[in-house]
Amino acid sequence: MLTYRQAKASDYLEIAKLHVKNWQQHYRGDFSDHFLDVEAELEREEVWKDRLSNPSPNQVVLVAEKDGEICGFACAFLEDDAEHGTLLDNLHVLATVKGKGIGRHLMGMVAQEALKKKPKGKLYLWVLKNNTSAMAFYERLGGVNFETVAGNDIGDQEVLKCRVTWDSLKELARW
Repeated sequence: MLTYRQAKASDYLEIAKLHVKNWQQHYRGDFSDHFLDVEAELEREEVWKDRLSNPSPNQVVLVAEKDGEICGFACAFLEDDAEHGTLLDNLHVLATVKGKGIGRHLMGMVAQEALKKKPKGKLYLWVLKNNTSAMAFYERLGGVNFETVAGNDIGDQEVLKCRVTWDSLKELARW
């Protein structure tokens, strides 16, 4: 059975492990093997422990569970940017359950939260340019590649990342 809920502080290890697993599957070549295989786990554990034990007031973290285990999560910062609105900072789903609507449903839940905060709210996210499957997924959900920039705010190498935006969340919120 699949359920959705707000994340709890005690979820940080499961979320961190899922996050690293997805990075290892999708970001190999963008980040060094050393970072992905050695450093990422501790780095993500620290990030998620802090995010879930000391959440910022505009943070929303949602998880999808299948048979009691976290199989997907989304983390957003409501109204994070004056121009682009809510930042969907993370959306990750286990490869074994991809294609079952979990990512779409989590995005819909984030869109609903964003609309509660601001009825005409917008949404944006950053995705690595080389993550073509994620880009295709976001485009199917109405996202538009607003810009592509070089950055080194995550990982250990400079990467090209795309800002994908939604100027209206009504359709996305229906999922």
